[in-house]
Amino acid sequence: MTIEPIGRASVVLYLTPADLSCRGFSPATLTPEQTLSLTREALHQAGIPLDGTVEIEAYPEYCGVLVFAHVRPTGPLWFTFDALESLTEAALELRATPVDAALWWREGRYWLALPPQAEGAAAVCREYGSPRQPEPGQEGEGQLLFSHHALWQLCRDFLRLHLGNL
Repeated sequence: MTIEPIGRASVVLYLTPADLSCRGFSPATLTPEQTLSLTREALHQAGIPLDGTVEIEAYPEYCGVLVFAHVRPTGPLWFTFDALESLTEAALELRATPVDAALWWREGRYWLALPPQAEGAAAVCREYGSPRQPEPGQEGEGQLLFSHHALWQLCRDFLRLHLGNL
């Protein structure tokens, strides 16, 4: 098995015919359930956390099976921003902001928590901030700035500040 990470929560996995035959499978007979089981095994062996559900796309051919796997997290997606400017730029770029976005100030940076289904907002946040998981037990620590609608409130405050100066 060959596994290669793609970003933070996705991998591509190549299962050779030899990988499959030693487990009693072939590319032609491999079921989706067996593919998922082998994918979970490969993720575990590679040290990639399985905190969430795993979605797979498998492409069997005579030369093996190519599997694309994406782990959907169950908890919040965390991002840190070193400056308010970069956080505000991300908020302004987003058209629809997640309702449950919350914002803290901790350790000299802004910590933004997005709901796990907010993948579009997470993609934008990756351009301006850094994905980062808090240490276990530290989720929500620090000074809470906004408990809900954090990105929307940042946009509102930014526009009020700048429109008020015109």
